[in-house]
Amino acid sequence: MLLTKEIARKENRPPEDIARDISRQFVDVTDLRAEDDDIADGTIALNAGVQLFESANRLIVSAAAATINRQGSYGRGMPPAARAHARRMRLGQTRQGSYIVPIISRARFSDPVDRISLEPQLRLESDDSYHDRRIVTTLSHALETLAEMAVNRERSPSRDEMRSSVDEGVSSELCGAVLNVLFKGGVSQFDVKFNWAPAAPVPDDAADSIVFTDDSIRILGEVEAELKEANLPSERVLYGVIRRLSLKANETSGKVAMETAIDGRKRTVTFDLDLETYRLAAHYHGERRPVVVRGILDAPPGRNATMKVSAFDADRSVISFEEMDTV
Repeated sequence: MLLTKEIARKENRPPEDIARDISRQFVDVTDLRAEDDDIADGTIALNAGVQLFESANRLIVSAAAATINRQGSYGRGMPPAARAHARRMRLGQTRQGSYIVPIISRARFSDPVDRISLEPQLRLESDDSYHDRRIVTTLSHALETLAEMAVNRERSPSRDEMRSSVDEGVSSELCGAVLNVLFKGGVSQFDVKFNWAPAAPVPDDAADSIVFTDDSIRILGEVEAELKEANLPSERVLYGVIRRLSLKANETSGKVAMETAIDGRKRTVTFDLDLETYRLAAHYHGERRPVVVRGILDAPPGRNATMKVSAFDADRSVISFEEMDTV
């Protein structure tokens, strides 16, 4: 208590703000804020409040689904694991500042490095500890992409732009969650602010704050309808560590073997990459950096798992093992 008051005095901030910052060292807090002329004195219209709380659940479930499978619309095919992961997150007390609902998720990660061999290890319990952060990172990228289409431009996005947004985690369900607040809730502005855990590295290129206004309702509805009607293939998203690289002379592609988790079990998935992307994979392997791949997965029980990859990159929701050694 004395420490909190002393820090508050030196930083010229309210003691409750200092206490909140200390308590959230290892949690990410995503603030959902509704703003409207009739929101005052920390109260909100009943319907608007209901829609805001409902959207909190829908946003996290849609982001959890996109962290597993990228689809334009999930409908009744929402992955059960997405709902299970969403249930792990918590809601904090509402706060004033128009009307704020905080979503709290874990950002304390298990060590994925074997301290005897000092080699990266894919431990299921360690990988699971990163999943909350991956969901919130997906949500950040998806909402930023959606805002670029619906808010930050004068023209409506093209059909190709709408469909390409699925690559970043946008879905009809995500659009519906935002529309829940703006259209059904009848508020003029909906903000999402990401307060990344101070004691955990911030994901690369992650947005800190995204704003939607009621002027974007029409375009949000168009994107929602397009993604719901588009028959886009479902692509699996896998996270893991590279185990083997193979490039033969005069070949136009290289082969990569990645250790990952599929349905709660360790599996090795092999896939081909073009030469430019293969060189990137070799670079990440040298950095001991976790990677993420997206594509069509073929993983029959008892047989080798393969993937036709459409996207490959570093897993930017976490840091490399080299960086982790210095944290």
